[in-house]
Amino acid sequence: MTQMDWRDRCVTIVPCPALGDVTIYLHLAWLFNLAGARVRFVSNTLFPAREYFDWLQVDPSDCVDLIALSESSDLVVSYINWLTQDASRVTALLERSNIAFVTAKKISSRLEVDGRAVRVGEHTLPGASRALCLQSRSGLNMVQWVEEYASSVYGLHARQPMALRRFVNCPESRRRVAIFPTTPHLKKNYAPMGFSWLARRLLAKGWLVEFVGMPHEQEPLKQMYADFPVHTFADIRGLMDYLSTCSVVVSNDSGGGHLGSLMGLRSFTVTRKQADFVWRPGFNENNQVLAPLLSFKMLGRYVWRPFVPLWRITSRLGGAR
Repeated sequence: MTQMDWRDRCVTIVPCPALGDVTIYLHLAWLFNLAGARVRFVSNTLFPAREYFDWLQVDPSDCVDLIALSESSDLVVSYINWLTQDASRVTALLERSNIAFVTAKKISSRLEVDGRAVRVGEHTLPGASRALCLQSRSGLNMVQWVEEYASSVYGLHARQPMALRRFVNCPESRRRVAIFPTTPHLKKNYAPMGFSWLARRLLAKGWLVEFVGMPHEQEPLKQMYADFPVHTFADIRGLMDYLSTCSVVVSNDSGGGHLGSLMGLRSFTVTRKQADFVWRPGFNENNQVLAPLLSFKMLGRYVWRPFVPLWRITSRLGGAR
């Protein structure tokens, strides 16, 4: 394990743009911050919500120039795809010794960067370029894998939850449940009829149930869930403001669950995978995964949706107080 002084070191993190990934890279940024580093986060996704993170410098990523970032930083930790966005600069980027390239699960062997060390001042840090998750079936979630990476490569440790500013105070927040019923991948989506059943059951127990989707999904979701409010947001700031008025997130294996967990909300995640799948939310202790009790393959497709124990959500939540 590396032991070095990160106080006043400038660390720049350039994440994958997807919402769930952004939360994971944010956790890495927080660990560097706890160690005393000055952390810059280059992300169009997070930029609209930068005021929530007063410990972090958040810059837009309209044009990511890793060479320029490495010249102004002691260390750059970059999502691997930023390396290959311009094929003509790959060689020059790999000559920069203070850039670590990471991804969630696997770095292509053709890039020849897996296991690459970085230099921070006079220190050489072995294995800084790698997949964050080294073994999907270990039982660890992505938050824990980030902590393993931060500890084994940089000597960082998680000591306290991430600091977030609060901008919204809503007296009904303790009763509001936000359901994210879709993902970008149709095969991951749980049955709309199941979410409708859940919403009605929660409503009967006194909960305020609302649905959340992407802007292009608003009209289809309004038709599917006509008896409930449906929200979409232009950016992450609007979504975070809204989640500040909630206490529970039900997520269809999507970024909304990670963000809700990061903000301290109780989360229930529906998945077609096993309950300890690596991409489950993990920012607090109140996260539960609802995996199918049974699944099987028929006519080339997996049948799993009828076997998700959605009733456990109403059982665990009980009546709203």
